Amino acid sequence: MRPPRDALQLLLTLGLTLLAYLLTRGTGGNLGLNSLLIVLSLLGSLGLTSRLRRSQVQAPALLLLVLGTLCAVGLALNAGSLITGLNVLGLLLALAVGLAHLRFPGLTHLSVGQLLLTAFWEGLRGAYSFPTLTGRFPWERIQTRGLTGRFQTPQARRVLTGLLFTVPLLLVFGALLGQSDARFGDLISGLFRWHLPAWNSGELAFAVIQLVFWAFLLGAPVYAALLATRPAPQVKTAHEPRLTLTELGIPLPSVSALFCAYLLVQLSTLFHPGLAAGLTYSESVRRGFGELTAVAALTLAVLLIAHTLLRRELRTTLAYRLTSAAVLLPLALLIASAYHRLELYVQAYGLSEIRVLGGVFLAWVVLSLLVYTALLWRGGLERFAYFSLISGLGLIAGMNVVSPGKLIATVNLSRVTDDPSSTGARASDGMGRNVSRPSAVTLIEVARLGPDAVPTLLDHLNTNGGAAPALQDTTIGPALTCALTRQNDASSADTEDWRIWNLARNRAAGLIRQLEAANPGLAWVDCRVQSGD
Repeated sequence: MRPPRDALQLLLTLGLTLLAYLLTRGTGGNLGLNSLLIVLSLLGSLGLTSRLRRSQVQAPALLLLVLGTLCAVGLALNAGSLITGLNVLGLLLALAVGLAHLRFPGLTHLSVGQLLLTAFWEGLRGAYSFPTLTGRFPWERIQTRGLTGRFQTPQARRVLTGLLFTVPLLLVFGALLGQSDARFGDLISGLFRWHLPAWNSGELAFAVIQLVFWAFLLGAPVYAALLATRPAPQVKTAHEPRLTLTELGIPLPSVSALFCAYLLVQLSTLFHPGLAAGLTYSESVRRGFGELTAVAALTLAVLLIAHTLLRRELRTTLAYRLTSAAVLLPLALLIASAYHRLELYVQAYGLSEIRVLGGVFLAWVVLSLLVYTALLWRGGLERFAYFSLISGLGLIAGMNVVSPGKLIATVNLSRVTDDPSSTGARASDGMGRNVSRPSAVTLIEVARLGPDAVPTLLDHLNTNGGAAPALQDTTIGPALTCALTRQNDASSADTEDWRIWNLARNRAAGLIRQLEAANPGLAWVDCRVQSGD
């Protein structure tokens, strides 16, 4: 049963909307401390409201929200494009699923399809939650106290409600028309010149759009946590699973036999892959890793589908478990081969963001397979989706500690190349052996990774003859100084605006300023000229 009309949900949404607008206005879309403050304000206000209403909060949902908060913390700590994307993905998933089940049990027993439906449905709620909250506001209780009796009539309240709808429409359309005609825009701006001296009609329109965006975006979690009567639509199948071990006893062992045949063929080169005809070493190793990763992910999907289609009374039998084990055991060797291929690829060509992403995805597949195996033998595979999601969010939170930008910079700068044709400079390693320093291309690529890689890069330059000689080199100096200047320009805003403060950007800006101060005669390249902007 839907709760009675209440003003709290709408007022809470409006308050969070104003806070989010103030924390993001004029920041250029940069994420940092502002994203963490918005998340903490949202979760804190919803938690306090639930406590005041004595609503029973579900522990599995709280665990998701904690992991989502760690992703928000990561947005204030790291600044690389890869880790930022992973943190945003983890944060949105944790908030969508966690808040949808904040008051409803059953989260740990959702199937994979139901979990995806919950996340998708929470996204759809963004389209109707704020209008619903507005419609459920107890407008009939608004009293114009202190006025004469003729202003306290139902007609006066209807007029007041009409004015509340009229003002936003006039602001939006007036701002858009002001943009289309300069004279009309000056007239509109003059109406607000005394109250908002720094705003013109275009800024006013953008401010209204931002407020509407945040109202719809934040209305969804408020609606889900406080007002929704169900976390997502219930999709029930009309037919019970009918397959037996006979039907599944043919495809699953066949897949296992296929894996074993592949391993036998590759036995001599399983961990030392050779070159196939027409393929370079890079193509052979890269394709091998990508295809084996796809095999692992598809195998997990096949096992889950087989479990769903199998009769319920057969899901705990020893025969079914042994059939699944027959697939998992050779798959483990295939995954080990995939990781070794990735290791060979990194040794030969270094690390990159796409390779880190591939490794992280395969790590999540491996964790999910371990969860599948453990729950299968314990007879609790209905909890797979929840624990798989937890493992994925935990992996993202752990990546904030590793910092992909720093990891890539460390691996690529410390890599030793024995190829005599390497473009890196030859140097002694202190033991009488000649090794190859990272090439100019490697240094430039590391400099472009983002603020996370700047401390590692400058530390490497300082321990290999100093940063100034490299930056003054006519071959790599202009590109290096351009990349570092871009990092400094992106990070300097952090010191001017606390809302977008980020630890990685702040640290990178400080190191670059120290480098500039220690080398006053160093010529820093104008990146706009360098890039042709």
